[in-house]
Amino acid sequence: MACNLRARSVLLVLEVVIILQACHSCMGLRQVLSAAQSLSHAGSSTLHNSWPESTRSPDDQSEVSTEDSSAVLKVLRTPLIHRDHPDSPLSKAYNTSSYSERLAAAMKRSLARRDYVSRRLMGSTFDGGFESQVIPDETYVQYGRLTEYTMALSIGTPPQRFFVLIDTGSDLLWLNCKPCNQCISHSFGSPFDPSLSSSYRNTSCTDNFCKVLIDHPRVAGVSCEDSQCKYFVAYGVGSDTTRGNVASETLTVTNIDGWSTSIPNVLFGCGRNQSNNSFFGADGILGLGRSPISLPGQLRNIYPEIFSYCLVPFSSSTTNTSTFFLGSPQGFKLHRHLVYTPIVNQTFSPHYYVGLRGISVNGTLLKNIPPDTFHINKTTYAGGVLLDSGGAFTFLNAVAYTAVSQELQRLITLPQVNQTLHNIFPLCFDLANASIHEFPTITFHFIDASGNGTVHFVLAPENYISLYLEPFLYCLTILPSAEFRLPVSIIGNLAQANHQMVFDQVNHQIGWAPADCSKL
Repeated sequence: MACNLRARSVLLVLEVVIILQACHSCMGLRQVLSAAQSLSHAGSSTLHNSWPESTRSPDDQSEVSTEDSSAVLKVLRTPLIHRDHPDSPLSKAYNTSSYSERLAAAMKRSLARRDYVSRRLMGSTFDGGFESQVIPDETYVQYGRLTEYTMALSIGTPPQRFFVLIDTGSDLLWLNCKPCNQCISHSFGSPFDPSLSSSYRNTSCTDNFCKVLIDHPRVAGVSCEDSQCKYFVAYGVGSDTTRGNVASETLTVTNIDGWSTSIPNVLFGCGRNQSNNSFFGADGILGLGRSPISLPGQLRNIYPEIFSYCLVPFSSSTTNTSTFFLGSPQGFKLHRHLVYTPIVNQTFSPHYYVGLRGISVNGTLLKNIPPDTFHINKTTYAGGVLLDSGGAFTFLNAVAYTAVSQELQRLITLPQVNQTLHNIFPLCFDLANASIHEFPTITFHFIDASGNGTVHFVLAPENYISLYLEPFLYCLTILPSAEFRLPVSIIGNLAQANHQMVFDQVNHQIGWAPADCSKL
């Protein structure tokens, strides 16, 4: 979906949400309290040692129920802007113009993201320090370490406009906020100024919802200090932090035709002290994790706690924007083609874990990946597989990565290029006499919603291999997981491109369907 955000001047694109106008009274702090008290935990998924080869293809519509065609289904929609897109403030901050520079930077951010996830999981289950074994911290700062996509939004009365980073691995919406002891360098605009808003409200420790959030197992970093509800969140390798007041404000939503509505009492972090430079170029972060403090969790009384995105390929992300949706999947264009896998319950983590059963290359199941390769250790929480929007590259644990890379090398007879001088990519090919479309597909086999069958996520060559150096050098965008004590596998956003991804907290499942994301 090619678009110019400045011409649109759009924050969130709304497709006729009449119910929103009638539900302002049901929004706000009471809703957040209700969400926190009633949040259902996803059921644990057990992976089996054997499973059917195939139960249903992505194009099979036979098991999908149809809705009343007379019903008018509503969803929120907004552009997702890749950090390298000209309309993203981060593109100006980092200025990586060539394709090879962009891909190398994305790889380094992905490694940093991998380390961040590993550190966060280790912090949940282990004592002791953590040291990155990949690239030094100054490189993290140079390339930014948090996420790949930004979104425009407005907050306050009258509205003040900001660009935030989108992160499925954290929960809180927070912004630079005045008075600011230490704000993000070179952010899109001035910090949010509460004194200019008539709808701003600091929250106190006596508010019931503050007490609930402090005690809730999926909400971290909320505390009571000086009679005020406060927050503290750490990112990266622990040196990137934000802290400030938990507050409520009005979020303004504007549709493509220009008319707008306002959602009052949206909970957010008024950040007055941000450390380090990983937030460089943005105004804050919009967390889309699994706790009631995330935006989908807060808006559950108006929209189902379901969000979706459709990402254009990396190769076109500087000219096209992607799309974010909030609302029922029946309002999505491709809803009849969606297949689902359960979210695997991890109460300590905001990330979206899924049950991966096996991997095929070119239609052949890799037998050298044992059935328990992707299981989660119930004592240490080691292992598992998560879907992540924040990192570009995909990471597989050592067993799976070795099996996949060896099979690709067996099938692809093109010359391999040694990239040790670049110290960037471990597996590259010379395509001077071939096309990327001749490469095999890679298929991830996930447990289905019943727990007994299998659904399939197919990676086209463009989802796992990318041009690195003009004109013919292509490199694998699947890398080994971190060899720390918790080698989690991560399916990054390059693999998810041209799929509509649906994160359904209501039914505790994640769905997908192949799509041309430039046309949604």
